[in-house]
Amino acid sequence: MLSDHLDEPCLQKLADYEGKKFVSIQKADVKLDETEEEKKRFSKVKDMYKPLTDWWKDSLTDLTEKGAMKDAGVKVEKVEISKRLTDSPVVVVTSQFGYSAQQERVMKAQAFQNKEQISMMSGRKTLEINPNHPVVIDLLSKIKADKEDRAAKDTAQVLFQTALIESGYEIADPSALVNRVYRLMSKELGVDPDAPLKEVEVPEEEEEAEEEDDKDEEGEEEDEEGQEKKEEL
Repeated sequence: MLSDHLDEPCLQKLADYEGKKFVSIQKADVKLDETEEEKKRFSKVKDMYKPLTDWWKDSLTDLTEKGAMKDAGVKVEKVEISKRLTDSPVVVVTSQFGYSAQQERVMKAQAFQNKEQISMMSGRKTLEINPNHPVVIDLLSKIKADKEDRAAKDTAQVLFQTALIESGYEIADPSALVNRVYRLMSKELGVDPDAPLKEVEVPEEEEEAEEEDDKDEEGEEEDEEGQEKKEEL
């Protein structure tokens, strides 16, 4: 549904249908109906996760302005608790009047693209996190214990980059994401991700034994062939 590249600009011009306003779920500030109890609970959850959202925002600012994504043109405005997520741990949304992922792809594909306009209209991204997801809960406990935890930082940055990809945005340096995934996999397997590479040593005795076995097998095959020829004669 609405998969054509012209659907989005058309809906933006239509704005509403039979008194119902069209709202893009890819944009920030989506308003959902809430009861007073839900509002109070959400406010308490925001306070609980404030250490994580502040730490995550600082981590992503370093990544996008000084780290591997400094040339990607991605700016993170804020990290906040999501009201829309149910299963996914995180999602990336753009500002209310910025380009969506589809619009960015269309504009970047133009022959005479205006890079300054694309940079301005791309807008700052917002990372929304799911407070009920086990990964997010674990991250909160880790940064409360140690804000310099390398595994927590790698996990936070991998979640952000995978959320960009899932939302349809491009990442400038896929190798940086891949390296972080390798680091996390190494730690999960109990391997030091910073351990130097070593050439595998093959025991010489085993090689010689294998060569001798091959020669013996060849000799046996030749004897068998000779006996068969004698029998035929």
